[in-house]
Amino acid sequence: MTSKRAIGDVRPSQVITTFGPGAIVDLQTLSVIVAGIDGWRLDEDQAIHEPRLQRALRVKRFFSAEPASGNYFSKRGTVPTFLFPRYQVCTHPECATLSEPSEGLVEYNEKMQEMECKAPNCKGRGRFRAPTVPAPFVVACPSGHIDDFPWRVYVHKEENPRCNQRMRLVYSGNTGSVSDIWIYCTCGKKRSVSDAFGENRSLVLGECTRKRPWLGIKNKDSKTCAHAGQVRAIQRGATNGWFPMVRSALSIKEAASPIGQALKKCPQHQIEKIDTPEKLQLMLDMEMFPSLVGFKPEDIYQTLLKERGEIETDEIDLRLPEWNAFRDIAASNQGDQSDFFLEAGEVPDFLVDKVDRIVLARKLLEVRALTSFTRIDYASGMDDDGIGASRAPIYKERQDWLPAVEVRGEGIFIELKEEALNSWETQPAVQKRTAAIKQKYQEWATERGVDADDFPGARYLLLHSLSHVLMRQLALDCGYSESSVRERIYSNCNTDPEKRMAGILLYTASADSEGSLGGLVDLGTKERFPNLAHSALQNAKRCSSDPLCADHQPDVHATINGAACHACLLAPETSCEAFNRFLDRNFLVPTMAYDDMAYFK
Repeated sequence: MTSKRAIGDVRPSQVITTFGPGAIVDLQTLSVIVAGIDGWRLDEDQAIHEPRLQRALRVKRFFSAEPASGNYFSKRGTVPTFLFPRYQVCTHPECATLSEPSEGLVEYNEKMQEMECKAPNCKGRGRFRAPTVPAPFVVACPSGHIDDFPWRVYVHKEENPRCNQRMRLVYSGNTGSVSDIWIYCTCGKKRSVSDAFGENRSLVLGECTRKRPWLGIKNKDSKTCAHAGQVRAIQRGATNGWFPMVRSALSIKEAASPIGQALKKCPQHQIEKIDTPEKLQLMLDMEMFPSLVGFKPEDIYQTLLKERGEIETDEIDLRLPEWNAFRDIAASNQGDQSDFFLEAGEVPDFLVDKVDRIVLARKLLEVRALTSFTRIDYASGMDDDGIGASRAPIYKERQDWLPAVEVRGEGIFIELKEEALNSWETQPAVQKRTAAIKQKYQEWATERGVDADDFPGARYLLLHSLSHVLMRQLALDCGYSESSVRERIYSNCNTDPEKRMAGILLYTASADSEGSLGGLVDLGTKERFPNLAHSALQNAKRCSSDPLCADHQPDVHATINGAACHACLLAPETSCEAFNRFLDRNFLVPTMAYDDMAYFK
């Protein structure tokens, strides 16, 4: 099956968050896996430039998915995909043939955009063939490998895996459980799918095949699989089938300045040729860059060097420059027409001893780039190097670009007082609680092959917990759903005072050119923020699951959080940057279990 015609639609932002390379997309009649970026068609009009993020990820630029063009019947697809799973099931109940294209019993009908059954005895739908649906299960491992469920080997229990007679997948019973799904082979063998989900599933499913079908149907990882014996059967559309690893950066400094904006409008293949001030001047004299008219050549060249990382190379840490920008509004503001526009807020009287400043971010531009993905279990989430044993690649050969999306919005930045925070961190009760959570985190990380030294510390737990209680209150007061509000935590205990951070940014952003609907930032004003903060902290003192929640001890086999549950602190996955880990209400306010470790008394 080879076709360039569009078979479905996803938004550009979904290519980063939901349906990126390696993810399975269920369409009306087909199921496909999004191909690696090696074969993507690039459009210069969809190029995205964010210098700090480019340097951090060591790429030249980013691209958003190209919109499809043409009418409905002739629209060409822009993001390549492969049929997956290959095995299909006939929808005619008397047939129920289970087969894949190479066996000759199923075939793709390009006109109808569906797979059809060709089994000799299939009655079809009148004079037309019966359509098929994708097989309901696939197998995957924590290293990111994925493959068709081993139907033939499974039903024959390795006694005769080379049997090529017709198989059928039959749903019996009314419970809807896997025990009601049976595989039948014409040779007489049969087996329930439930065995693949039992205690001996590793023995039943065998070792990992190291298949990477998003990089080509026959692509196979050349390296030994680190999780060869941890193959699991999962439903085709299961949420644990694909976790995106996304890095993001706010567009600040040169990227948000007028020159930075003008450079984005220039043909990038021409900009890349500029390697001396003289060459830039020559191109300007030839009027090759209309958007740069009116700017000084020396300023343009300096901006180019900064974007390429040839100067100010110490800005690899993505959070520190943003932190400094929020703390120095006068220096970082580029005006209300830029992508980064801040206003100073006012700290409520009852928080002046704990909170240093509040900043209203009237305009924000965030670039989100997809770097890799995981399956079965999410990665640590705290290490920013984008490297880990369970991360799967989105390309065969490393590319000089990554898929990304720009989102615009607004937010509220809150900075805690460093002196008050230092005093709180040294309290014996805080240190004891932190040590207990750290120990359980290290046990949890060791079991999953994650860096056990990745624990962020008490400061992060406090900031993260504060972020979650405020997000809940913001969602109630501003009308946005909680899943629309995101967090960005600025936490660092570095011995260098210039690199210490203790703040949070709560924001909402949309891929629409106009950004979010507005309203969130106004909750940070002096008229409204005091009530919001007071309500959030008061509500955090009690949870409907207390006293169990407040007295919860971290457990490596349950949750490694402290006092945190769905009734009080946990947030939607789209909102939390740490997969709802590193949370504890006891660090925030007095609870019915503890009152000696709260930052806000």
